[in-house]
Amino acid sequence: MQSYLVDTAEIDWEEGNPVSRKYGDIYWHRGAPLEEKTRVFVEPLLSLAGKPRAQSQVTVCELGFGFGLNCLLTAKTWQDAPDSCQLNIVSIEKHPVGRQELARFLDTLDFPHSAPLLQAYPPPYRGQHVIWLAPNIRLLLIFEDVERALGNLDAEVDCWYLDGFAPARNEAMWEPALYRKMYARSRPGAHIATYSAAGAVRRGLERAGFETGKRHGFGHKKEMLFAAKPGAWKPSTHGRESISIIGAGLAGMFCFEALKKRQITCDLYDSGQAGPSAIPQLTVLPQLARAAETRYRFSLVASQFMQDAPGFHPSGLHWIGRTEEETLRLREIATDFPNQLIEARDDGAYYHQAGWLSFQELTDHLQPGIIQTHIDDVDKVDTDHVILATGFNRSLLPEQLQVRAIRGQAIEVGTRNINHVINSLATIFPTVNGRSVISGTYENIDSDIVRDEETQSLLATARQYADIDETEVTPWAGVRAVSRDRLPVVGQAPDWQAAALVNRVSALDGFQPGLHYCTAFASRGATHARLCAEHIVSRILREPAALGLDEQQLLSPARFVVRDRK
Repeated sequence: MQSYLVDTAEIDWEEGNPVSRKYGDIYWHRGAPLEEKTRVFVEPLLSLAGKPRAQSQVTVCELGFGFGLNCLLTAKTWQDAPDSCQLNIVSIEKHPVGRQELARFLDTLDFPHSAPLLQAYPPPYRGQHVIWLAPNIRLLLIFEDVERALGNLDAEVDCWYLDGFAPARNEAMWEPALYRKMYARSRPGAHIATYSAAGAVRRGLERAGFETGKRHGFGHKKEMLFAAKPGAWKPSTHGRESISIIGAGLAGMFCFEALKKRQITCDLYDSGQAGPSAIPQLTVLPQLARAAETRYRFSLVASQFMQDAPGFHPSGLHWIGRTEEETLRLREIATDFPNQLIEARDDGAYYHQAGWLSFQELTDHLQPGIIQTHIDDVDKVDTDHVILATGFNRSLLPEQLQVRAIRGQAIEVGTRNINHVINSLATIFPTVNGRSVISGTYENIDSDIVRDEETQSLLATARQYADIDETEVTPWAGVRAVSRDRLPVVGQAPDWQAAALVNRVSALDGFQPGLHYCTAFASRGATHARLCAEHIVSRILREPAALGLDEQQLLSPARFVVRDRK
């Protein structure tokens, strides 16, 4: 059974060179790491795509991130590329180096992208992590077993770096099955660079369909392999499509952010109806369970992606169990994590990386130009792509999505010295300017009417956990969209007739061109919407997808049609 975390690397240092304790092999050539990495890996990339054209993109995938040298050297070569040229780096690592050890080593070097890498370097959470090294350099860092990671990867690769430990010491990194997966994810003419000259590696690449040759080796090695997929290589385009977003709540705003990060303009439409995003404080907290199933690993990675979001406040969250059973469950979940991430408490657990989001700070940072109008038909929007990021305007969402309304109410009251989120019978947020939000009540109806009895209920609950000032109470009520399984609906709109004929979501190959859904986040929009928005935009622009294939199937708009047919 999978866990939430991968095992970190155990390293011994020998005369300034790191050696893997598990594999008994060194991470690079002794005394010349930068020269080796440049010669073996970066030079083949430059020979392929050294002068990128405007509005093009190149994707590199390396097997073995290590200390990030290949990644940072590759990023450095992109500094002089036009701003419209996108470099996508995918890196797979089963045993990531600890952040402190990585920082100590990178501090000895002068890489222009070390700071953004270290700032966003994640805990060893199993899954795909998006890190922006520069406005046109995007790293998809995957902590996972290499075979599982490649099987779950949704990307078209131009250049591969095979930089695992030697085949004799780490056989899993050089299995023939990996080469077949690489071939399936390679664009015509894609290159493969490796220090290895092993005959078994050459034969495995050739059987997978690659054409192989040899190059002069580095250091004491006389030669090393080179391989390419048959065909003439040319870069793919990037960012030429026109895009419109319908809905300016959390999902729409994060879609806008994902496009703005890529320096791509879009039209953002909103009906002007205030939804739950208008509440001043929103919880950022992963949904976890004892078993680390795909849906919970997705939630954990999504919460990690929120750590550098505009408007996010990492206050920590104390989850107090409402029953003995819930308290026990929280404590058991905490045992799967180090205390600095999730800490078991007598009454529940403390989530150190949780916190809250200010939607107002997010919008102030992005400064979107919102077009205030009601859209009643997406066909009337003249654009290449439409992202439906609305939960309020559900008339635009087809019945096959099985999205329904859920009403919620929250209040704001006076508080003092609350410095972390308290989550139990109600959620009490930290004090900001003498006030805190108390959330929330939920009901399966389509109504945004404030009810005094719910206000009184929230006040009574809040009194159990904090001293509150009730002289001025501000209530909110809004309608959220929720799906049947309470997971978001994220992905390209299916051809519904085609969806009704398949037995599994992965078999679906018919879609409505240019229409995408990013909706139904229920009460977890502040946790999940940013990563889902990043994924939608990455798919539209044909970048390596932010979500793996398993996560895409989990959130697929076609999932209920397929399940109901089965």
